[in-house]
Amino acid sequence: MTRKVLTGALFGFMTLAASSQVFAFTCPVLIKAANESIAKAEAAAEKVTDEREKARATTLIAMVKDLVKQADADHKEAGAKKDAQLHYNAETKARAAKALADAGWVK
Repeated sequence: MTRKVLTGALFGFMTLAASSQVFAFTCPVLIKAANESIAKAEAAAEKVTDEREKARATTLIAMVKDLVKQADADHKEAGAKKDAQLHYNAETKARAAKALADAGWVK
């Protein structure tokens, strides 16, 4: 009975450790998706004729690009330091950047 409990606990721990490693390496995929969304937003912003709206769109795109740069920096630092928290920070920033780029604020 004890052997089954220990085996189950060990399997659970290994599954948790493996899953955290898998999620930690999704940063590049999320960063790439955010960059693709930014490219679409830039293309839409180029078509804007109103100067005020164009300036607004350009500013927001710059902010989103900065967020992606931060995500990329966190990802690289996480790889160097083997720090899962930095990977999670990078993922969060990349997801936020993609969401902002996809929000449809460029008309």
